[in-house]
Amino acid sequence: MKKTWGVVALLVLGSGAFAAPLTLERLNQSLVSEKSSWQAAPNKISRMTDQEKKNLLGLKLDEGFGDVFKPTAKTRAAAAVPARFDWRNKDGVNYSSPILNQANCGSCVAFSAIGALETQMNIVNKTPHSPWSYSPQHLFSCGGGACQNGWHPMMAVQFLQKTGVPDETCFPYQSGGDGKDLACSQTCSDASKRSLRITGYSQPSFFFQDANAVKQALLKGPLMTTMMVYEDFLFYKSGVYKHTTGDQLGGHAITLVGWDDNQKAWILRNSWGEDWGEKGYFRVAYDDSSGIGNQTWGLEVPNLNGFVTLGGLRDQSVLSGTVEVKLESTIPGTKVIDVTVNKNGSPIYWDQGHSGNRMSVDTTQFPDGTYTVVAVANTASGKIPSQPKTIYVLNGAHQGRAEFVNLVEGETITDKKELEIKTQGSPVPFTEIKFKAVNLATGEENIRSTYTVLPEMIMLWRAQYLPNGDYRVTLEASVGDKVKVSTTPIRVKVSH
Repeated sequence: MKKTWGVVALLVLGSGAFAAPLTLERLNQSLVSEKSSWQAAPNKISRMTDQEKKNLLGLKLDEGFGDVFKPTAKTRAAAAVPARFDWRNKDGVNYSSPILNQANCGSCVAFSAIGALETQMNIVNKTPHSPWSYSPQHLFSCGGGACQNGWHPMMAVQFLQKTGVPDETCFPYQSGGDGKDLACSQTCSDASKRSLRITGYSQPSFFFQDANAVKQALLKGPLMTTMMVYEDFLFYKSGVYKHTTGDQLGGHAITLVGWDDNQKAWILRNSWGEDWGEKGYFRVAYDDSSGIGNQTWGLEVPNLNGFVTLGGLRDQSVLSGTVEVKLESTIPGTKVIDVTVNKNGSPIYWDQGHSGNRMSVDTTQFPDGTYTVVAVANTASGKIPSQPKTIYVLNGAHQGRAEFVNLVEGETITDKKELEIKTQGSPVPFTEIKFKAVNLATGEENIRSTYTVLPEMIMLWRAQYLPNGDYRVTLEASVGDKVKVSTTPIRVKVSH
């Protein structure tokens, strides 16, 4: 059976030929007609050739970028966040690092990651003067990116955690000049010693549209995110952008730094230089079709005074049996590390060890359920905690179900459809839900999934982009690799 979508099955958007270019005159007519809240002007980006524009959009996006899950009105949580937040002005301090320019190379993912990394370092280490300058060339060339083929954000994040990235002088950025790739062997000989590794990462949203969740994550630091670029975006000068006219050009990676509820807009930094947009930044309407915020990555970085962490334990992990974690502290004077497992805010387990040691924890001593784990470094100057991790313990049986609410056998779907979904999982919730539509004539699979699973949720299925025919549709809900529950297949017809 042929698969057409998956986390590792990637599609390079923007690889096709451009249609007749959008002119500023036609765009301004549309902006006036639509009473748009943003202004357009010619700039170096809008004056580029078709090929040069294409070179800016080197994001490898998972196929089905526009098909997203989202909460229902009933399950949409109200976030306790301010009406406006911006890391460029947090309590009067600008924590954002300088705007960079990727130029003539599809390296936007690397620049999105470096922008998030440098800003997060400023936040954690309280250095608003931004002394950090990390190498996007090293991250891109050594991580597997290519100017003409682009890269994927998850690959950049995983490289930052496993290998890290050195300073800019180790491997200065050059690919933007001629659009040519550089071999990783051209980096400095002591790159490994000069590299900073992130201590972890989060995915506040994965094919899930939830502004409140993204805002909560932004309170901790900037987020890498993705968007679909349309022709009119290239002309952006100022204001709150919302797609007005022009064709899709391709995928792009940028960095979220804040929001403004009064303007109903996200605040982002680009990597096209300071003379584009609002000195390199831009604002986008919450309800714009570009998909900003539907996929996000947050970086956890070390405090240069030291950090403590539990190696091998990912947030949202599903655990059973005996689990081994590595205690690690770079905080000077760490004597021992305490590990505490909490249930509903109260400690139910405690152990202690030294940095560099491995600790085995028998999860069968805990009732199945949801827990929080924290490591605390005991130092001469006090106790310093790690980032808390949420874990799910599941040693016994799991009871759960998933169902479509508004999809019936034999239904004909002519356009996009908002599928209503209900789930129930006990004693731990489902950690992933997957939608599958199999073309019965060709065997081709249309698959969409998310790691955010709510009791009631919606999935936007853009069936109008699929070939006409009969499809077998199912939902598959899972708890890590421990449990998998599938619905009874429903046969539907796509006809448009």
